[in-house]
This record gives sequence, structure tokens and C-alpha cells, in this order.
Amino acid sequence: MKTRTWIIVLSSAVIVFAIWWLFISNSLSPSKIVGIYQNGNLVEKIDLNSVTGEREITLSGEFGKNVVLVSHGHIEMKSAECPDKICVKHGALEKSGTPIVCLPNKVVIQFEDTSDDVDAKTGVAG
Repeated sequence: MKTRTWIIVLSSAVIVFAIWWLFISNSLSPSKIVGIYQNGNLVEKIDLNSVTGEREITLSGEFGKNVVLVSHGHIEMKSAECPDKICVKHGALEKSGTPIVCLPNKVVIQFEDTSDDVDAKTGVAG
């Protein structure tokens, strides 16, 4: 075969593989569902993968307001009127890890357990 034919065949194979890989990686990506809680009550549950654009959620507490910034795949405490602002310094909540917590205003932002696994002995999910 000519060199030009090999280049076309290999380029086509690479393109097909790349499209297949993108499709598989997107369909297998874990959901990024977070829960925003205040005073132990669920305020809102958000799938960060399905968010389009950017929006702010304002929560009022005993020590003022907390502003949560939500965008695609990303959530963070943008600002807080509490004295220590540890929740703002936490940074964005990504993948798994420690939740964002504002103790003075009793706000917690954490990933939700989305597993449907049930323990065979106890019958408890997750």
C-alpha cells in the first residue's frame, strides 16, 4: 500500500477510537450529586454533572449569610458572614473528600452516596 493510504487508515482508526473512548468515559463517569444541608435539613440536592451555567444559592443563618456557587462539576462556598470563614477557605468540593462545613451557620455541603448496593446480611444500602 502507498504511504498515503496507511496514513488515512491509521488516522481513521485513531478518530474512531477517540470517539469510542469519549463515549465510554462519559457514560461510566460517576454522578456527582451533592447535598446542601442547613440545621441538619436537606436544602437542595444537585447533580453537578447536569448543571449548565453558574448560579448562586444564598442561605441565611444565625451569623449572617452564606453564598454557595454552583457550576458544572463544581461547588464551593463563595462567601460567608461567619467569623472564621473556614468554609470559604476550604475551596471547591471535588470528587470525594471532606465536606464543606460552616459550623456557625450550621451549613454542610457534601457528596451524596448514590450506590444502590445492599449488604446481603444486614439489608442496609451503601
